[in-house]
Amino acid sequence: MRILGLDTSGKIASAAVLDTERDLLLGERSLYTTRGHAQVILPMVTELLNECGMTLQDVDCYAVSVGPGSYTGLRIGIAAVQGLAFPENKPCIGVSTLEAMAEHCITAEHMLVVMHARADLFYSAWFSFRIHDCDDAPQVERETPDEVQTAADIIQKIRELQAERIVITGDGTEEFLRQYEASGQKKRSVLIPAPAYMRQQSATGVCAAASKYIGLHSTLPTAADLTASYLQAVNITKKS
Repeated sequence: MRILGLDTSGKIASAAVLDTERDLLLGERSLYTTRGHAQVILPMVTELLNECGMTLQDVDCYAVSVGPGSYTGLRIGIAAVQGLAFPENKPCIGVSTLEAMAEHCITAEHMLVVMHARADLFYSAWFSFRIHDCDDAPQVERETPDEVQTAADIIQKIRELQAERIVITGDGTEEFLRQYEASGQKKRSVLIPAPAYMRQQSATGVCAAASKYIGLHSTLPTAADLTASYLQAVNITKKS
């Protein structure tokens, strides 16, 4: 199955194509952009498919990050995928932005993914990279749901985990580490930041998460099933 994945949840606009049968990433385009995603993402898809020698008819499934992330960015990505998928009623898989970033990260037993929401609040989720059987490929596994948490709450979780090493990734890494050190913690004693180029959103991670979903489900969702997961609408709206 050839999956076309999109991520417009942050400042990166990203598109990728994954061939699950060959387990081969056919192509990816990513752009850190100050322009609106609506101006960038569809031309990016067209260019990527052309470079891969494909058309929309060759795409078997679509995938898109559905949050958390930028309110406008998420809506643009979901609308783009729905517009592409509706004509031929092709399946569409919504992927957690945090899970996609975990899939794109270096491997580690404990992975913390963070996106800065505002002030001391972060979108966060924990993942692990494990091998259950020597004959099986290792894979990223989710340990906690996507949540909005204060830096203090996340720091408490880090203390309770008592791990020797935790890899932290996501576009909120730098801000969380700043607040982590400001709280009196020693950054390098536990937290190992992923390389900067791996902390941003990536459609490759979206495709990887979607591929995993396909392997676990016999029936796939459609474009009409896509729903954004904003989180902040309930959790971080300022009180008047």
